[in-house]
Formats: sequence, C-alpha cells, structure tokens
Amino acid sequence: MKTKLLSFLMLLTLTINYAQTTASAAGIAIQGIARDNNNTARVSATLSLTFRIYYGSNVQIYEDTKTVTTDAFGVFSIVLEPGDNNNIVIANTQAFLKISEGSTIISDEKLKQVPYAIAASNGVPTGSIMPFIGTTAPVGWILCNGSALPLDASAAALKILLGTDNAPNLQGMFLRGTGISPVNSQAGPGLKATQGDDIKSHNHEKGGLITTGGDHSHKYRSGHGNDAGIKSADQYAGEIGRFSTENTTEGSGAHTHPIAGYTANTGGSETRPVNYGVNYIIKL
Repeated sequence: MKTKLLSFLMLLTLTINYAQTTASAAGIAIQGIARDNNNTARVSATLSLTFRIYYGSNVQIYEDTKTVTTDAFGVFSIVLEPGDNNNIVIANTQAFLKISEGSTIISDEKLKQVPYAIAASNGVPTGSIMPFIGTTAPVGWILCNGSALPLDASAAALKILLGTDNAPNLQGMFLRGTGISPVNSQAGPGLKATQGDDIKSHNHEKGGLITTGGDHSHKYRSGHGNDAGIKSADQYAGEIGRFSTENTTEGSGAHTHPIAGYTANTGGSETRPVNYGVNYIIKL
C-alpha cells in the first residue's frame, strides 16, 4: 500500500489563565490518503496502521497501532495521543513520523507541526523559571533544587541552555536580573551566576552616644611633720590629719574625652525583606 499524508496538525484543548497556557488535552491529528501499488485509492477500507514517532537515529518517542477506515476517496483521519511527557520531547526535538502496515513502511517523514500549537503544549519557553507552591513539579517542569535533569530527550534543550546536567539550585534565593541596573547603576549577577549577600558600605551618626566629663577639680592634702626629725612612714601617716590641710586644684574647664570600642550587636544573620516561601521550577 502507498499513502500520501495530507497533513499533520497538533490539536490542543487550551485553558487560558493569567497569560499562562496549559494543555489539558493534546493530540496529533493526521490525515492521509491510502493507495495501492497501482496508485488506486483504497476506498472504504479498514486498515491496521502502526504510527511511530521518533527522533535522531530512530530513538522512539511514541508508537501505537490504530485501526483506521478510509472514506469513499481513500482518505483516513486519526488522532494520536502521545501524552504530556512525550509531547515535551516532540516539542524539543526534530521528530519524525513513520507509518507502517505490517512490515511495510508506507511513509516516513518529518513531523511538520503547526508552530504555535506544539509550543502551546510546551506552555512557555524552555528555561523559564517561575515560583510554585507545590512540592512536586508539574509535567514538563522540574524543581530548581540542584537535582539531576531527566536522561531522556525531554531535557535536551534545557541542558544546552544550562550547560550542565543538573537543575539550578535556587533554594533560599531571590532572583535578580543580570546586567547593570538603569536605576542605581549597580550590577546584577552574571547570567546563571550567583551573588553573595552584602550590605552597602555606610557610616552612622553618633546618635545618643555622649562622653562624660566637663568642668571639674580635684582635691589634695598638703602639710608637714614636726621639727623633731624625719618621721617614718607610719608616724607621718598617723599625724597627717593633724598637720595637713585640704586644698582644691583649679578647674579644668569643660572638655570631652574620646570614645573607644563599639556599639552592641543587634539584628539577625542576614538582611532581607518581608518574604513568602515558594519553590522555583524551571521549564524543560
């Protein structure tokens, strides 16, 4: 049998919500015309056809055998449903569709999909990062927790973007645009790079810190012993109250003293704004 494929078309039932597109049902609609070896249309015939979608050197993505019935012109239509995971692989590779009847290959062509339709199944571009309040990433996404990316072709395009086989680890991190800010001329991190925490260099006013001191004087005693000779220390100490007088030094005037040391610590272990905990996920 010979067949001429009339069209490939990704069919999607779409749910639009806040500019995010998800595929709630997806399939590949195929229409072709079946002919025999004499190029005569096989009209009103029931055929058992095997549909195989693959990429590269015959790496299988999906395969199914379907029974189709041709119409009065030999035309048949069928919808293949590879499933969400396989649709991601198809979206990220150049896929091929092979149609066989038994051991006879009747068609082997590139899968020519409507560009937006297959992209809609993919949702958003590969490498997109978004916050997510679940703990298990939805189909077509993976948590940004440093885990290994899938080994199959679904992650091939993301691995090229990341340059690694692991998802970025964004646990406990904020996202910041790379490049130079037009507002304050400060640099964000390089693409796919991180910046450590920091606080801008600054000074503090003295605030409530003051020095004690000011105008004051000191008292002292002066006096002498008797003329009987030099007194011992003990003797002099005993007589100092009898023979000494109390005097006061001149005032030193108002003055200040330098402050040494540092203020008491306050605050926690980091500087942060009010925040809400999420998981980040990245699109395969």
